Amino acid sequence: MEPMNRPAYEECYLESMKQKSRYLFRLIARNCPNCFEVISAYMQGEYRRNMDLGNPLYLNKTPKQILGSLHITPNPDAGISEAYDEFILDWMADIYVYLQWKYRLWSGELVKVIVPENLYEKYYPLHETSLENGADKLVKIYGLQIHHSISHAPHLNT
Repeated sequence: MEPMNRPAYEECYLESMKQKSRYLFRLIARNCPNCFEVISAYMQGEYRRNMDLGNPLYLNKTPKQILGSLHITPNPDAGISEAYDEFILDWMADIYVYLQWKYRLWSGELVKVIVPENLYEKYYPLHETSLENGADKLVKIYGLQIHHSISHAPHLNT
């Protein structure tokens, strides 16, 4: 496999990153009235940047540790979000993680192009396809030109 086609980090972390991000997005929705702003802040933050680089210390952080880095203390009694559909947030988490991983993108740049509010609205009908196909469709929808080079600050051109 050529370096240009390698994912951002070892595949053994991918499922864990999806699960962690799903739980994180749910915690954000349950604890923050400005859910999409907090998701954007996380995606553009230092923790996520270190995850993008494949740093195992950050790939293994828990959602509560990540929230702490954003100065958010989750309420353990917070119920299911009434404002946001948590199934859609799970799907969004999977999409963001998969796009970043597969295409070696900076999450901070990705979230500027595919903003959370817009991704939330893309759930119907994209959730009916596979994660891989949905991600590929988003690349086409947004006309993304992807540059594979984590060592040279991967970024998106639109």
